Amino acid sequence: MTPITESQIARARALIDPIFLGSPIVRQTGLDAALGCSLALKAETLNPIRSFKGRGTEALMASLTNRPTHVVATSSGNFGQGLARAATTRGVRATIFSGEDDNPGKLEAMRQLGAELRLVPRGGNAKALARDMAAKAGALYIEDGAHPEIAAGAGTIGMELAMQCGALDAVLVQIGDGALISGVGSWIKATSPKTRVIGVTATGAPSFRASLKAGKPLGISPDTIADGMAIDLPIASSVDAVAAIVDDVIEVDDEAILDAMALLLGSASLVAEPSGAAGVAAIMQNRKMFGGLKIAAIVTGGNVRPELLAQAAGRADDRASRATVRRAEWDSAAAL
Repeated sequence: MTPITESQIARARALIDPIFLGSPIVRQTGLDAALGCSLALKAETLNPIRSFKGRGTEALMASLTNRPTHVVATSSGNFGQGLARAATTRGVRATIFSGEDDNPGKLEAMRQLGAELRLVPRGGNAKALARDMAAKAGALYIEDGAHPEIAAGAGTIGMELAMQCGALDAVLVQIGDGALISGVGSWIKATSPKTRVIGVTATGAPSFRASLKAGKPLGISPDTIADGMAIDLPIASSVDAVAAIVDDVIEVDDEAILDAMALLLGSASLVAEPSGAAGVAAIMQNRKMFGGLKIAAIVTGGNVRPELLAQAAGRADDRASRATVRRAEWDSAAAL
């Protein structure tokens, strides 16, 4: 049995604000040629928070029978945006604990969506502070990855992939807290068991990968540009859920992620934050594994730091320049 059932995902879909549903599939012949496979990209960046996280936060807040007056959570940005929007549109106060050096754009977006931010110095225990505040204020503490409604909301992406793409050889899914792959993987395994569900982690965030190997949560401090995957200690139930549906896990380093961001920008005009490009990075680092296959990957978010976007744009320009030189050389050789 999958961790999240088809009925749970179907119920979640009925609760989610439609603005987060039905995200498009992007296909580009240039991407297929560069990667050596047939790639369907699920673009989760064309919604009010430019991230898939709105699906899970909508599903959770809409499912609460005893609606709280105040919710508290931790987030580096995308989950906090989703929770802030889902809470404040329902008249619920939202307080988010974030790192003081988190992406400034994401911090400001949370504020604009109505969240009260509490910034925690580097090395501080944001989760402990958030739990303590929730207990003292009588608020509901919400932890991303701990609520099945969040995974079910994310699972609607799997439902849509099945409808939009048909049979697939593999689906690549980023692993951060585990909710996304638990939900997507549950739908895929229930409806297309031959399709491989492959998790993607950042090399600089090995905690979840190590926890899967050990069969229990292991805490390891992350160091990666992929802040959406920078988990230091996964939840035990999330480790179990991911282990039940994942076929393989691939790790990608920051250089590969930047190259993938550049490829998406140059070949598909898609702006992806580092975590959002991780699925494509996994294909770039493992071309033989995916050669000739029908693959789906999820661009999970587009809230990228300006300096990282500039680096990706520079790499995209370099890639285009090299391609122009190669074409000129081919044309010259053909003319001889």
